Amino acid sequence: MLLKLETKRLILQRFKKEDAIRIRDLANDKELADILGLPHPYELKDAEEWIAIHPEQIKNGIEYPLKITSKELSEVIGTITIRVDKRNNKGELGYWIGKEYWCNGFATEAVNKIIDFGFNQLKLNKICASATSRNIASTIVFEKVGLLKEGRLRQNRFLLDKYEDVAVYGLLREDYVKGY
Repeated sequence: MLLKLETKRLILQRFKKEDAIRIRDLANDKELADILGLPHPYELKDAEEWIAIHPEQIKNGIEYPLKITSKELSEVIGTITIRVDKRNNKGELGYWIGKEYWCNGFATEAVNKIIDFGFNQLKLNKICASATSRNIASTIVFEKVGLLKEGRLRQNRFLLDKYEDVAVYGLLREDYVKGY
């Protein structure tokens, strides 16, 4: 499967080994690590090991991790993925954008495109996403793209030495087709 998705300002496509340096640089941010639960410092070996497992995940149709590249800047600005639960025909999306690119609408644009990919190419019935309660920016993105809040999982993640609630969002194929 050719994995190159385009929007007005972005290209979403498979990672290459040489992208590890850029991912390390973007992910090695304390605030981002704290929000996502990434290791900090985020080292080159972390990025290399993560990228190395992608081909097998894509081949098996269980996960589609893609780099987000700004067309204008010609550089990777983040990552987005959809993890597929084949048994239940649903996908869970996840993403992050490098801190210097926040508040530019890139996340909304990328999430819209991965939802389109999930419903139209993967033929999923449902796409869901989650974010810790303090990750307000992601909850705003989810709502902008039409995901509905389905609930709150109390004390569901342990980050920064404390338990955090997680907001859960979802979108059904039938609602997507109708234009939610």
